[in-house]
Amino acid sequence: MDKTKFRSMLQGVLVLAAIALCSGLLLGFFNMITYVDPLQSAYDRFSEDTGATFSKMTDAEGQTIGDGKVVYYAVSDDGQVHAFLAEGKGFQGGTVQVYLYVQDGVISKAGYGEVDTSQTYIDRVKDAKLLESFVGSEVSSLNALSADTVSGATGSSKGVLNAVNAAVEYYKEHVGGENNG
Repeated sequence: MDKTKFRSMLQGVLVLAAIALCSGLLLGFFNMITYVDPLQSAYDRFSEDTGATFSKMTDAEGQTIGDGKVVYYAVSDDGQVHAFLAEGKGFQGGTVQVYLYVQDGVISKAGYGEVDTSQTYIDRVKDAKLLESFVGSEVSSLNALSADTVSGATGSSKGVLNAVNAAVEYYKEHVGGENNG
């Protein structure tokens, strides 16, 4: 191979390497400035929904219970509010996330988090106020899986029920009769 071809090929490789390096650095920079910490996001939502302060996650590992999972569980700094981010399997294995808050052994508030795009009938579930129907329920006697599903949105309803069930069963197992708030 002559020197001209080699030099030309080497220049091409060096230009491509420089482009790749610059692209990688730019992607890293944009990731750094746009990154949202999921744990901090959960703290913020817990505080926003309840007005309480949360500074320590009680369980940042979560726990799978049936077809649901407790993603995060925290107790407010004053010990009064138990906050859950839970998700449940719904239609076609997609997930529905819910926020659930327990005070004095009763569900005091509930709201939706992220909903997988496969949950095409979630709007029917929201319109029927399935999640909100649990507000005011005593956790110790609640069986979320026995609740009626929304007609025409059975799979998405099951996602909500599985998420609520995970939070309720977690509360019963880990907080139980202690009534820590």
